[in-house]
Amino acid sequence: MILTGVWAATQATMVDRRWLPNPPIATAHYFLVVSSDGHGGVTAFVRNPEANVGAFIGDRSVIVNRTHLILQRPSHADVTGSMNGDGTLTLQKVAEDGSDVRFHLATPVDLQWFYPNATGTWQYREPAALADGWRVGTLSSAGMQLAPIAALVNGIVATRKPTLRSPYIQSVAVARHGELVLDEYFYGFNQAYPHDVRSAAKSVTGLMLGRAIEDTHTFGVGSPVLALLPQFRDVLNDDSRKKRMTVGDLLTMASGLACDDNDDASPGNEDTMQSQPPGTDWYKYTLDLPMTHDPGTYAVYCSGGINLLGAVIQTQTHVALTDYFQQRFAAPMQFQTFNMWLMPPPANAAYMAGGDRIRPRDFLKFGELLLDGGRWNGRQIVNASWIAQSTIPRTAPVGEGDRFGYAWHITNVPVAGRSYTVVSAGGNGGQLMLVVPQLDLAMMLTAGNYGQYPVWGKFLSEFASAAIQSCL
Repeated sequence: MILTGVWAATQATMVDRRWLPNPPIATAHYFLVVSSDGHGGVTAFVRNPEANVGAFIGDRSVIVNRTHLILQRPSHADVTGSMNGDGTLTLQKVAEDGSDVRFHLATPVDLQWFYPNATGTWQYREPAALADGWRVGTLSSAGMQLAPIAALVNGIVATRKPTLRSPYIQSVAVARHGELVLDEYFYGFNQAYPHDVRSAAKSVTGLMLGRAIEDTHTFGVGSPVLALLPQFRDVLNDDSRKKRMTVGDLLTMASGLACDDNDDASPGNEDTMQSQPPGTDWYKYTLDLPMTHDPGTYAVYCSGGINLLGAVIQTQTHVALTDYFQQRFAAPMQFQTFNMWLMPPPANAAYMAGGDRIRPRDFLKFGELLLDGGRWNGRQIVNASWIAQSTIPRTAPVGEGDRFGYAWHITNVPVAGRSYTVVSAGGNGGQLMLVVPQLDLAMMLTAGNYGQYPVWGKFLSEFASAAIQSCL
């Protein structure tokens, strides 16, 4: 059997039923890319557009022992498998859910999920007008030049020999002056597919909180968190600092809690929280953390703190988070398919720190809220003053390299000798929604470089620069 080439597998995934309104699409695509290393050996890597499980498998040397396959990587456990009599390959325990994957030689139908597009070329086209509220236009009608955008997209589709660390851009959308002027999809994704936006959803939590403040008039950014959550008043590691922790402290990543996602040893690390035994209430787990600093004095990236704002919203509005999002945002903003992930019982509420699946065209609408004073198509979704307050730099979380407002990232991008403020929502893998207020410009991109920050960490400056240049 000749091993070198692209092998493919399509596999139904185990659907976690803790989703509303419905579980997301449950199909995963896997590619095993086998190549000669030029020295008589064979190497392989795995790509997977939905979750990028290959990032954790890494580049491997391939050892063949009769019908047995061994994929080896220094300092890592072997991946084992077999060459089957029907011409397929099986790799054991490589799927996202830990199951085996059976590969066949890739067909043209399979390869639509492996290559950015079928031809490796691209031609600009006006976005499709759908029943989702967007007015569509062209780059020209929005006063944008094609060349910088074309260079960006042509760079995406030109990838014909992807490596494990190739950029994996799956969609790009651009809006200016309230018109959608670019809406492109790659690697099998399309307009109807709700994409995992990861931590970009944190910024949506900030918008929901602002709307809840307006709806209830019972609290504000200066309100102490514990006073708003009487059901969690008896907490561990209680001290006076925790009683002073405010809603604003959570919004700006400056809660003072021992909650640092960039520190594996931090008890409040998101992975640590989510790996707690069944029956753990993630809200209480966060509130029980010890304090390491006075609130408002030291900022670190803390998913648990942003998620805790969900408890504040739900407790103060007396509306389930999924219903509140549907009523105040999804319905009036003309969202189509979306999925919100629920925490395990006893919380059983939407996880507000990331993981929602939203169509890129719909997520880009949040950019329009920032550019149009909280309005979507003339309808006030969030108070204009909340939008203005949210995008003021307030903290600089350690290790993040940017500033933070009320759940929004804020940075500056230099282009043509001028500095442009970029407000963004960002998530693992390259989920980015960028707003450039000076140019009335918003941009959304989704990607599959999960667990590869050295790759996707460059996307913001690269894509923002191209879009800004297009406006000049």
